[in-house]
Amino acid sequence: MPKNTKENSKDKKTTKTSKKNVVKVETKPEKTPEKKVSDVKPEVEFNRKDKVITSDSNNNFKILFIVTLCVAVVLIAALIYTIYSKRVPKLKDGDEIVATINGKTVTADDLFEALKESNGASELVNLIDEYIADKEITMSKEDEDYVDEVVDYYVDYADYYQTDLATFLANYVGLNGISNKDEFHDYIYNDYKKTLAITKFIGDQALEDDLKKYYTENYSDTLTVKHILIEVDSEAEDKDKADKEAYDKAVKLIKELNETSAKNLDSKFEKLAKENSDDTATYSNGGLKKDFTKKGTDEAFYNASLKLKDGEYTKEPVKSSSGYHIILKVSSTAVEEYDAIKDDVKKSYAESLLSEDDTLYTRKWGELREQYKLSINDDYIKKTYEDTLKKADEDSKK
Repeated sequence: MPKNTKENSKDKKTTKTSKKNVVKVETKPEKTPEKKVSDVKPEVEFNRKDKVITSDSNNNFKILFIVTLCVAVVLIAALIYTIYSKRVPKLKDGDEIVATINGKTVTADDLFEALKESNGASELVNLIDEYIADKEITMSKEDEDYVDEVVDYYVDYADYYQTDLATFLANYVGLNGISNKDEFHDYIYNDYKKTLAITKFIGDQALEDDLKKYYTENYSDTLTVKHILIEVDSEAEDKDKADKEAYDKAVKLIKELNETSAKNLDSKFEKLAKENSDDTATYSNGGLKKDFTKKGTDEAFYNASLKLKDGEYTKEPVKSSSGYHIILKVSSTAVEEYDAIKDDVKKSYAESLLSEDDTLYTRKWGELREQYKLSINDDYIKKTYEDTLKKADEDSKK
């Protein structure tokens, strides 16, 4: 009989998110993928070493000098020809000609006008935001490792689907214009850095009372337990009967534990979990559920786990949204004080606000650009930009 549960799906450890624009693939491969550096052109110095010419080699030197001079003249002439032959032609007013067809010219100004109407505002904003993010954020080793993990994650997906990365990103993720891994790395790096910048901006604006309230509600001791879940049949016609059957089964298992010596309790619990638990994520490991906190955990399950001493188990079944649990506490780690982890609280608080309001990212970036005294001179791009902010503001009030 297949085992399934809602409980563990809430409590799986998640990687930091961040990630405003990092897209996800709906169907995962059977394998679990293992887990930016900006392009910087290195400065190279060419050092010339002078050669010493002896009197015995004067004649050879003269011949060599004349030949070298002739070759140099030819090379300079070729260079001048190459430069001038490849210069972009210009009209009388100085506007560069990008292309010609049947005598009609397409100038750089023509191209700019066409491009700005298609995607000009977003491209401009992207450049500005990358500049601001560079000013606001210094990527840590942990941040850079995270970017590498995300990139490798999608590369593994592409390998799984037996396609190159560019095709995979275009077809499965909807991300076009990325041709190789390095470009994708730069995209994720810049996107994550911008997310960190706006998260920091929102966190810095937060009121102290709101941060402390968030800390109290979301930060707690980290617990490790073993548990046995007896799931209530959600499809049963008689709900009360199904509930009682699950409860009675849990009670019966607790009686078995009561009859077990302290020395054998742990092994007995693991055996019962493997044989009876409906939690597909933990039953094969003796019901072990590691390092969870109050956040994202069923309240009744967490509170019951918290009250136990290490090595103790619940003497009554614990009812959660998934069914009835028998819980054996393994260990706990006390939560750090608010002042010691305030920066982390601010970041987490900001991420929660961003996840709750789809317009907040756009609106707060508008405020941050304003702090940097953004001024858009092109009327069309300026109007497009202002309309975008206006719409985000209106949508936030709905």
